[in-house]
Amino acid sequence: MPLKPKSADFNTWRSAFFCGICIFIGGIAGTLTRWGIDRVTLTFSNNYFTWSSLTFGVISVNLLGAFLLGYFKTSADRAGTHVNRLTLPIKLGITTGFLGAFTTFSALGIAAVSGELSFANSDLWALGGRFCFTSILGLILLVVGVLCVDLGSRLAGKDLPAECSNPDGKKRRCE
Repeated sequence: MPLKPKSADFNTWRSAFFCGICIFIGGIAGTLTRWGIDRVTLTFSNNYFTWSSLTFGVISVNLLGAFLLGYFKTSADRAGTHVNRLTLPIKLGITTGFLGAFTTFSALGIAAVSGELSFANSDLWALGGRFCFTSILGLILLVVGVLCVDLGSRLAGKDLPAECSNPDGKKRRCE
């Protein structure tokens, strides 16, 4: 006699599977969007970003993604917002899937070791002087990225629906 799964176990498995599918689809969309922005801005990068192995697309995508993640996460946690009403799989598809693939650290890593000299036959710190510079730029962008998350979070906090903000300090449930 085959064992039947308990309905709670089956629903948990089904929910986890649906979350995984949403993350997968979001990841595909985020990767293609990042690639598209990098391709569109490549001419600009080649003309004006010759001082860095990072492209304008990689820098702008990561800062925009940090801002969007801060904004979306704050909106998702606040009752009364449209984002709060989304289901967990959709929220994960947007944050972990789309924004996770959209903002990737691997693009920075590839840019840091790209150049005329290959990684295998060169001194890691030489690489045409690009590795050290790109690493310093990466640390600066990390700080700027955290500031972008904070800015997005603050702006999302200002978007709180009027019926939820209560000037007398009493908590009110938002629907």
